[in-house]
Amino acid sequence: MRGLVSLLDDQNNIKAQAIEGFWWKGNLQKVELDNRQLGDINFNLIPTSLFLGRFEFYIEVIGQEIDLQGYVGTTFLGNIFIRDVHLEANPIIQIKSGKPISQNISNIKADVAYLYFNDEECLKARGQGTGEIIDMFGLFSRDLNINIDMKCRQKLLELSFKSIPEGLLEGEVLIQSNLKYNLEARSKRLSSKIMEISKFNFEKEPALKISGSLEDLLQNF
Repeated sequence: MRGLVSLLDDQNNIKAQAIEGFWWKGNLQKVELDNRQLGDINFNLIPTSLFLGRFEFYIEVIGQEIDLQGYVGTTFLGNIFIRDVHLEANPIIQIKSGKPISQNISNIKADVAYLYFNDEECLKARGQGTGEIIDMFGLFSRDLNINIDMKCRQKLLELSFKSIPEGLLEGEVLIQSNLKYNLEARSKRLSSKIMEISKFNFEKEPALKISGSLEDLLQNF
């Protein structure tokens, strides 16, 4: 099992206090990913999946910040997939130099029915979730609850989000196979405030656009 972890983690980003078992059934205790605590990871190979043309594992991640159960694997054709995944994430505020690091999202709950992709494109996806966005800058006078939908959009994975109630915030995150992402967010409420203050008349609703690496985004989660 230790040999398999070393092979998969060529950047030495994964640390575990204890590693037990074999490649088809194992347990990693007190796992850290890029110095972020994940918790304990258990996984088991589903033997019957081999007759269906895939290697499939049931995996559990249990920690203070994340609780995840579901199936992950790869087909004999080289497509990677996850299915029937339930995720609850509650990030703990990180402390740096004695000060708390601001976080935009306080919790996420999601259910992914399926996600299939390869090195080139998103093949098919369906999932839903909810989350809470912390209003660190006082833009909305309160924290926001959002609904999240997941699907494939052309060759990209799209995560669309919409506030509850509607109109306060909405947008999309488009993720490429190389984990690069483009985020666009819009707010009718903020647009109205900007137009009122500036006296500008926009032809279309202004949007906040951000791009970068999903790995960097997750490190700040």
